[in-house]
Amino acid sequence: MEKEKREKRQRKRSDKRSRQKRKTQQNQNGTQKAPSSLLPQIKVGTHRSSLPTEEAKKVVEPQDLCVLCQQPIGVIASALTAPKGGYAHFDCVLQSLQGERRLGETEKISYIGRGTFAVVRTEADGSFTFVERIAWESPQAFDAMKKYVEANKA
Repeated sequence: MEKEKREKRQRKRSDKRSRQKRKTQQNQNGTQKAPSSLLPQIKVGTHRSSLPTEEAKKVVEPQDLCVLCQQPIGVIASALTAPKGGYAHFDCVLQSLQGERRLGETEKISYIGRGTFAVVRTEADGSFTFVERIAWESPQAFDAMKKYVEANKA
C-alpha cells in the first residue's frame, strides 16, 4: 500500500515535469498555438512607414521690444499688440491701465479675453460685476500677430 502511494506521487511529478518541458520547447520553437479568441490578434512590433518624415518647424522668437517699458519680449505669444503699433508685455499693459484709471477699494482690472480688459467690482457676498470694458487689442491686430508669429517659424 505504501509502495503504491509512492509510485502515484512519482507519476504525478513526472507528468508535471514533462508538461513544463513541452511548454518550454513550444515557446522556443515558436509553435505554440494561440488561444482561440473572438478578439483580433495584435501583432507585436514597430510599424515602419515608407513615407519620408517631415522636419518639424522650429519656432524662432522674434526679438521685439515692448513699446511701454522698452525691454525685450521673451515670449511673443504672451504679448499684446499696442493700439499705436508694436507689441507690449501683458504685465506692462495691465500696469498702464491701472495707472490711467482711479479704482475703488473693491475694484480691479482683469483680462477677460480676446484683447479685452474690464474693471471688475467685487461685492461682499463674492459676486462681481463688470463696471467698464476696455478694448485694448482689435481682432484684426490679433490676427496680424498670429500671422507674424507663423512667419517667423523656420
